[in-house]
Amino acid sequence: MAHQETLEQRNKRIIRRVFDEFVNGGDFSVVEEIYRTDMVDHQPLPGAPEGLAGVRYTVAGLRAGFPDLHVTIEDMSAHGDHVAIHNTWRGTHLGDFLGLAPTGRAIESRGVVVWRLADGLIAERWGIGVRSGLLARLGGRRP
Repeated sequence: MAHQETLEQRNKRIIRRVFDEFVNGGDFSVVEEIYRTDMVDHQPLPGAPEGLAGVRYTVAGLRAGFPDLHVTIEDMSAHGDHVAIHNTWRGTHLGDFLGLAPTGRAIESRGVVVWRLADGLIAERWGIGVRSGLLARLGGRRP
């Protein structure tokens, strides 16, 4: 009997792709494959447009500010249509980020992200502590 992927396993696999392929790998083409067109990011970078354009804007802004950005998923759990991850963001501030000129500082920031999926696509995202942690380590204020 073949193993069938559960809803939770599928959702965790999709969220892992966000980091492996998109955030860490820089493959922006994955956005159309894993996000709903009306996706809502509850903690985008300031100035981000809505929907998929905002997803691209936020990750492009992070990658511009931290060209060596790498996110490690420390733990992940899934319950129905929700996936929660505890992650660690690492990078070196070598580009402009939210109006802060490059500092050359290496940063490490931990946070929690909760995702809601619908019909196998990412519908919503809530980030807790990630961006404010990055800013604090760069000497900036939370926007």
